[in-house]
Amino acid sequence: MRSTVIAGALVVLGGFHAAAMADDVHCPPDIGSVTIDGNVLVAAPCQLDGTTVKGNVLLYAGGSLVAVGGRIIGNLQAENADFIDVADIDVNGDIQLDDLVGDASRVERSTVGGSIQLKDNRFRLEVLDNDVTGDVQAFSNVGGVVIADNVIDGNLQCKSNSPPPAGGNNRVAGNKEDQCANLTPESDGGPAPAGPSPSSSSATGTGSQQAASNGGGGGGGGAMGPVTASLMLLMLLLRQWYRLRRESR
Repeated sequence: MRSTVIAGALVVLGGFHAAAMADDVHCPPDIGSVTIDGNVLVAAPCQLDGTTVKGNVLLYAGGSLVAVGGRIIGNLQAENADFIDVADIDVNGDIQLDDLVGDASRVERSTVGGSIQLKDNRFRLEVLDNDVTGDVQAFSNVGGVVIADNVIDGNLQCKSNSPPPAGGNNRVAGNKEDQCANLTPESDGGPAPAGPSPSSSSATGTGSQQAASNGGGGGGGGAMGPVTASLMLLMLLLRQWYRLRRESR
């Protein structure tokens, strides 16, 4: 009887342990339209398609995320990861992107119940056409930030980004601060193609003019210099002297 009770207890404990381990799910492999009771842990390229996550989605070094549709009850957090590209998702908590190193990241057409926080990222960040209950903050990013067409119930705060953020058409209930006080759209045109510098053009023209004045176009119309004329006269005199000498013999 005692051994049966102990065996039953071990089975129950083992079931609890398995359930606890099953709460966190690693991605990859990619996850479709299912519900995850715990967290999704991402340390490699991952795709979520219509997935509901009751916990957090956490990205680590080497991780990247492409998510379309679905819902995250907790937070979406990425630190030292490659990039995220999410669209048409609901995030009840915050979206926090820190020290991303891989490629451009985008949050688009999504609903965020908390704040969007972008800090110390190296590549381009785009926050486009979202509904954000909290703040949108961009601090010390160096790859470029575009914030446009969002509805923000909190504040829009940007500081120490290089280059400064671009964007516009944001409806902000709170304050627009620092670099995001007056956002302007990105320029559509790229830098003008480089042509010859004025100094090199003028130098070329000057050199041509000098060659023309010195060389006289290569024809026979140029004036003869005094040295050339003297040499030719000397040659004629020498020929005449040589001919007279031969005749005298």
